[in-house]
Amino acid sequence: MKIGFFGGSFNPPTKAHIELAQKVIEKYVLDKVIFVPMGDFYVKEGLASSKDRLNMLKLACKPYEKLEVSDLEIRLNKKMDTIDAFREIEKHFQGIDRFFIMGADNFIKILEWKESLELVSKYKYIVFERDDINVNRFIEENLKEYKANFQIMENKEYKNSSSSKFRHDKNSFKEEVSKEVFKYIMKNNIY
Repeated sequence: MKIGFFGGSFNPPTKAHIELAQKVIEKYVLDKVIFVPMGDFYVKEGLASSKDRLNMLKLACKPYEKLEVSDLEIRLNKKMDTIDAFREIEKHFQGIDRFFIMGADNFIKILEWKESLELVSKYKYIVFERDDINVNRFIEENLKEYKANFQIMENKEYKNSSSSKFRHDKNSFKEEVSKEVFKYIMKNNIY
């Protein structure tokens, strides 16, 4: 079994998140993608509660058979670095091929993260292009010996899509999220 784990704040989850997950499943022949939203210990301006982000993700993923949402990081209710989350996922999902999905904007910071050597040497990634970042050059210059652990996914359609655009002007960017997520946001007065 091959599973992709897509971590992030998902503040809110956008159509781009969902469609990228679908494309990853198709391109890399994954059995499913599991979204793993960060808990409340993550400090970010304008971050909705983990409960709301989890609920919005569940609404966004509901129509898709191969998309799931895990409350793993939220349930643990403690500050977690990326390596901590990966180790927890490894504990809970044994005997499978695991791929960690992230945008290039986060990936290029990986060497600054706790236990970065373990992160780049032990785990496999699917990195989607974002913000005109040259991921291949970053890997060649910094992670060449671990190159086999990284798959780069083209992302022309959504590379400039962003949850922050929606948060700053939800009426102008309401097409960025599903109708169900937009209703949830309006009903619960989020953002």
